[in-house]
Amino acid sequence: MKNILNDHGAYRALFYVRAIWVIIHLILLGYESEVRDTGLYTILLFCLVAGGIPQVIWMKTAGTKTWVYPVVELVASGIFFLYSSFTLDFYFSYLAIPAMCAAANIHSARLRIPLWIWFSIIPVIAMAMVLPLSSFNISLIEGFLFFGLGYIIWKVLDTQWKMQQLLTENEQQRQVLEQYAKQVEVITLLEERNRLSRELHDTVGHTLTSVIMGLDAVTYLIKEEPEEAIANINQLRKVSRKGLEEIRHQIHHIAPPDEGETLSNQLKEIAREFAVNSGTKIDFEILGNDMTVSLPISLALIRCLQESLTNAKRHGGASYISIHFTIERDYLLLVIEDNGKGMDHIEFGFGLTAMRERVESYQGELEIESSKNGGTKIICQLPLKKRKAG
Repeated sequence: MKNILNDHGAYRALFYVRAIWVIIHLILLGYESEVRDTGLYTILLFCLVAGGIPQVIWMKTAGTKTWVYPVVELVASGIFFLYSSFTLDFYFSYLAIPAMCAAANIHSARLRIPLWIWFSIIPVIAMAMVLPLSSFNISLIEGFLFFGLGYIIWKVLDTQWKMQQLLTENEQQRQVLEQYAKQVEVITLLEERNRLSRELHDTVGHTLTSVIMGLDAVTYLIKEEPEEAIANINQLRKVSRKGLEEIRHQIHHIAPPDEGETLSNQLKEIAREFAVNSGTKIDFEILGNDMTVSLPISLALIRCLQESLTNAKRHGGASYISIHFTIERDYLLLVIEDNGKGMDHIEFGFGLTAMRERVESYQGELEIESSKNGGTKIICQLPLKKRKAG
């Protein structure tokens, strides 16, 4: 446990209140006494010692040995209280603030109960020594009630300290989870790159294998069947071009988004490049405040946009595509609509299936609306658990 005297304002306030309480009693003793004799000086010295020793021990042991100060407070203040009341022959009220400070520093119920009893008994004894037949109301207030007030103060501060500890632990856990989340993002990106690398490897291997085998066959046909060899060469040229297109497509997909770029800027750049390369008119609209999101969410929306643009041009022959990207507090919404040929029956090939699986893996929703000669509309919605404003 930390040094509460140094860390908590309430304990520092009690510490200074007790010091002022001792000083006030020194002044009262010197001011009210008309006789300046050895007995008075003895009481003044006793008050200084009984007030100073617990004060020093409290300062030295705060937050470490919590039982030392309350016990010393009971012994020093209690003996001085009884001695001064007996010597002055009147009830010298002194124990209230020391009892409250002692109770506020007790953290063990086993120690609190006996000290509470003794702090309650000592004022009654002092009262009985000087005024045996008088009311004991003052003595009860000074011992029992002020100790109880100190216990309430301790309870409030202890609850506050536990809440602070809980908040600190929660913050540490949040930081750990945040680190895990970043590691998951890195792992997800590596898995994505590895998957696309395997796809690229398979595409290149299949294409080159086909071309090599075709060229081996053409070697034997050039002299004997030149026309058939020319036809095979033309076929190989088509296969090579198709393979090149597939390789370029895979390379385009494997390129990771620029780190630090907001998602809307990444999507806008993909749409711009596609418009330039394909000669398609594309309108891009952003609704909501810009942001950066986690890599898995970014990749999911980027793949959704890439596949939608490719399908709109390749299969739909679209000349115009509109893109609406909506940013809300709890979700992201990407809508791609084209003026292509459309279709009455939506067939989920490899591209659309991969898109749907990717979106659903992040608890998102994918909707496709299309009609014959009415174009196609793709709606991709992904939930957001955490976002960072851009």
